[in-house]
Amino acid sequence: MSMTESCYSLYGTAVRYETDEPVLAQPVNELLRHFRRDSLEAQAVLAIRFHQVKDRADVPLTISASARQLASGTGEAVGDRRATGLPYQVILDQGLLIAEFHGIGVLVIDGDQSRADGYLINPERLPSNLIEYLFHLALIELLRRRGLYTIHATALEHNGRAVLIPGNSGRGKTTSFISLLRSGYRYLSDDHPLLQDAGSHVEVLPFPIKINVTDATVQFFPELKSASEQVLHPAVPKRFFYAEDLYPTAVGERCQPALVLFPHVVDAPQSHLELLPKSRALEALLPQALLVYDQEVARREFKVLAKLVQQVDCYRLHFGRDILDLPKLITPLLEKGR
Repeated sequence: MSMTESCYSLYGTAVRYETDEPVLAQPVNELLRHFRRDSLEAQAVLAIRFHQVKDRADVPLTISASARQLASGTGEAVGDRRATGLPYQVILDQGLLIAEFHGIGVLVIDGDQSRADGYLINPERLPSNLIEYLFHLALIELLRRRGLYTIHATALEHNGRAVLIPGNSGRGKTTSFISLLRSGYRYLSDDHPLLQDAGSHVEVLPFPIKINVTDATVQFFPELKSASEQVLHPAVPKRFFYAEDLYPTAVGERCQPALVLFPHVVDAPQSHLELLPKSRALEALLPQALLVYDQEVARREFKVLAKLVQQVDCYRLHFGRDILDLPKLITPLLEKGR
């Protein structure tokens, strides 16, 4: 079967994505729609291919006797690690990073060659958000080797300064994010902002994607409750919308972060902030980074996250029932620090 090709450019890094199965093209094009290009002037720096297979035995991969297992898991939440629901095994074999997702497929990442191959079993049966998730894992593993990192956080920009809100589901992260977004903050990312070391400081780079919301979050915002299915799209397990379809906001610019807020929902009428020491903030931020298996890459990423924490004010956001009033609490902090 012939391959279809899509081209993207992420902050100077060219990416070429190829697949032999149309169902594997749409989720990736949706994920990277803001970075799509008709063509690439130069040879792609990163090359990612996704292939369809009928069975695990069809994956053209032989694991050697010298392969070393780096990690494995059930996909359940452990401590501060979020649940993925995907049993996995990560293996290092002759320079290749191999992520085995049992019954789903295999990712094979060659960092030295800036290349990744994904082999998905019967992809027509897989939900699009799972295909998107697996592609994102491969993309980030390659991007971090070029100095672009990510964390699980929502991110917004206000007057040239960024607010990062890290955290797992259920902590109030997306609800906090929407409260600020609807007040005029500009959108950077719902869950995957990119971070880059700019020398004297760390910068936040937009990675705009669809915004996923639970039914509980929808109930807090009148415009979401009344939105049609053409705006608030039905999906499982969460519904989603695009910021530009609902709010008069644009995608923000790359900028320096000013605040990191760690949300925690409390049963109280008003929200309040608790200033966190830098050491505690870094401890809370590290679990929100994706797992790193290359020691040198891990060292560089840790350095970037530590620098980020040093340059911003970090708070525990005790998120009460005054959800729509959150900008009144946060905006003065940004203006004060200018």
